[in-house]
Amino acid sequence: MRPTAATSAWKTLARRPRTSPLFDVDSLIGLPPPAQRHLERVLPPRTPLATVVRLEMSGELKVGSRWLPFQARQILSASTGFVWSAEVGGRFLRFSGADVMEPAGSSMEFRLLGLIPVVRSSGPDIARSAAGRLAAETVAWLPQALAPQSGARWTTIDDRHATVTLRRPCGTTSVDVEVDDEGRLRSVGLQRWNSDAKPPQPQPFGGRFGSEFATGDGVLLANDCEVGWGWNTGWWPSGRFFTGRIRSVDGAGPTAP
Repeated sequence: MRPTAATSAWKTLARRPRTSPLFDVDSLIGLPPPAQRHLERVLPPRTPLATVVRLEMSGELKVGSRWLPFQARQILSASTGFVWSAEVGGRFLRFSGADVMEPAGSSMEFRLLGLIPVVRSSGPDIARSAAGRLAAETVAWLPQALAPQSGARWTTIDDRHATVTLRRPCGTTSVDVEVDDEGRLRSVGLQRWNSDAKPPQPQPFGGRFGSEFATGDGVLLANDCEVGWGWNTGWWPSGRFFTGRIRSVDGAGPTAP
């Protein structure tokens, strides 16, 4: 992904409605108990139901058998897409690039030292995988999209677990969530398309969260995440590939890459 292409996608996703409906606590009546607890905790009454969030984060990314540090900026637009623009590695081994999902398509491109292509992928398999990522990250980082007023549909699993179904560009994606007694989001799980599987296919994917990040308007986002393939299976310890922590969330947002 050339920097200009990532910048263009960022600008496309940053477009939003001039006004947003306000969160109505009464809209939670009849939802599964985990959904009620979570939304009552993370969304203050009459919060504008934003459709876009912009974040800065840091953490570690598993590349082969090595865990490398990263710094990243991200924009996420509910039901539409995301740009994750990152620098990965240290002084002597450094990659930079972006993961992109937007209406025009999905792609991944990273370059060694900003020059030599090391990852360059696009096409239907990348788009299907990106749709699962969009859904999981929406649950964690854009809780406004989980409100019934935003079109989210909830079904009960038990008193601690529920499934939320979210719209995406070409259909819907369902995500299983775990919510503790205080309403904190503890984990997410779904069947996500794995474009690296042979053959490509849906596989268990998920992550867990250790804390929350409070935005300036009082919305709480899941934080301190650990993410990977093989969720709730014996594959999980080796399938983990990402740990991250939100550093800032700004309504104006980080500048485009």
